[in-house]
Amino acid sequence: MKNLETVINSAISDEIADSNPFKQIKSENKPKKLTTEVCYLSIEEVNTLVNTPCFYPNIKSGFLFACFSGLRFSDVKGLTWGKLQRDNGGSMFINYVQKKTEKQEYLPISKSAVKYLPERGDAKDDDSVFKFPGGGYVNLQLRQWAFTAGIKKKVTFHVARHTNATLLLSLEVPIETVSKILGHSDIKTTQIYAKVIDKSKRDAVDKLDGLTE
Repeated sequence: MKNLETVINSAISDEIADSNPFKQIKSENKPKKLTTEVCYLSIEEVNTLVNTPCFYPNIKSGFLFACFSGLRFSDVKGLTWGKLQRDNGGSMFINYVQKKTEKQEYLPISKSAVKYLPERGDAKDDDSVFKFPGGGYVNLQLRQWAFTAGIKKKVTFHVARHTNATLLLSLEVPIETVSKILGHSDIKTTQIYAKVIDKSKRDAVDKLDGLTE
């Protein structure tokens, strides 16, 4: 709708059209963008997956690495050994360009993420860290793995990124820091996860209602 309104405004500027009919529509009557529920895993569910075998171990390691790093599937798949570096203190970080935003990022990596990196062996700097098949097959294996673990949520690789965001916020990491870790260009995107955490807290508190009745 916004794109169409822009086109009409351009037509008016070019004197192709005389008026913009959108201006006659009250804001409350304009269609609203549908909100989708953010699917994420609790730390208990992550631990369940850790203890559940996966037919494709490399997919398991890559997914858990994403849970603790927040990387998108495209960035995990495109991760090469040369992008993994260490700072002066010996801590690991990733020096990479985000596939989606094309922005240079320097992402600190937690020890929880590092332990899911495979052995490098004699791999070269430009060799892939995680060798994945096609994206559709990856998500198929993730669903099978989650089913085996007894998790009924619709688990895709992107759920790992949602999980990282909600875990950090639940640990009371400032939203500005979480936004930078995820590489969001607009903090409004990160606020979606903050709302999820707030709802989880409300749902937890509501369970106390009626206990003494």
